[in-house]
Amino acid sequence: MEEDYTFEQGDSGSAGIEKIQAGCLKIGSLVIIKGHPCKVVSFSTAKTGKHGAAKAMVTGIDIFSSNKYECTFSTGENVDAPVVERKEFTLNFIDDEGFMALMTEQGDIKEDLKLPEEEWLKDVVEKARAILEEGKKECLVTIVSAMGQEKLISVREGNNI
Repeated sequence: MEEDYTFEQGDSGSAGIEKIQAGCLKIGSLVIIKGHPCKVVSFSTAKTGKHGAAKAMVTGIDIFSSNKYECTFSTGENVDAPVVERKEFTLNFIDDEGFMALMTEQGDIKEDLKLPEEEWLKDVVEKARAILEEGKKECLVTIVSAMGQEKLISVREGNNI
């Protein structure tokens, strides 16, 4: 008698998220704090005491908004970490509403991403506009995406046009 074993993988609705043990976090790690993808800027631990396991106190900066968030985890706890993807595009132009016309290496066009308006990215936006206005070199931009969000984070000059 031949038995057929079929296994199905469940979807927990956590696409773009992986688990990491809180005690393994360090400065520069990525972790989700209060629903925000954050880069750890401060990490300290408190030893095991009469109230349970050792604790990790984590401070992180949101990678999209630059807001600061703090949280405490048990060091043995598995916490959510965002899966962050970086992609480079060629910026072809910026329309009147601030939407960017981006081209992939394969030649596909992406036009659904707006220039960032945050103050901390002002220099990046100005550099992109300057490269496009000069028109002598390609304008290469790096887009970071995680948890359904995307943002332009850096700009550099590419090859001569």
